[in-house]
Amino acid sequence: MKCGNISIMSAMFVLCMWSVPVKATPVTTIYEFVPDQSEVIKSGGFWGRRYTYSIEGQFQLTVDYDADAASFDQVNATTSEPVLYFDVESGHYALTQSLNVLFQMTELESTYVSDTQIDFLLEIECPWGENYDIRIRATFMDDLLYLTGGFHEPGYDTYQFDLDAVAVPEPATFFLLGAGGLLLIRKRIF
Repeated sequence: MKCGNISIMSAMFVLCMWSVPVKATPVTTIYEFVPDQSEVIKSGGFWGRRYTYSIEGQFQLTVDYDADAASFDQVNATTSEPVLYFDVESGHYALTQSLNVLFQMTELESTYVSDTQIDFLLEIECPWGENYDIRIRATFMDDLLYLTGGFHEPGYDTYQFDLDAVAVPEPATFFLLGAGGLLLIRKRIF
């Protein structure tokens, strides 16, 4: 008789848990750029020139699959040398090595989220009326994250900026504690 009660109680527990909607929590991962596979390409202009800058550094990506949302929370990555770009806010050309400044990554909004791909978009309105978009696609393949996309500066004879990068999740270190628990240690990027 006791075995039957345990089975009934177990079945009731499973049914109760099955009927309760479970929400996944957002997943935040720190990624490290692979420098020899990550670059910013600046091309075009009046003379049709092409410049390539390698990328080093890390970024933090948060994905909330329940909300179909994702964001770059922190970007601490730089190009191999300063990049000249048009700063829409100031209306002047400026130099930067910051990938976040150049592609405004922490301002990007996710437009599509799946297990294999995330699309980001930032629509920029210029004061003189010529608007442009920054588009970035994140593609998950095996243990790698591919970032592709870019933007074209407003105006004539201006430059196209393309991002073609590969990133890997930052390695985590597990320590077995004396009480049998695990402690996860991650390197901080900031």
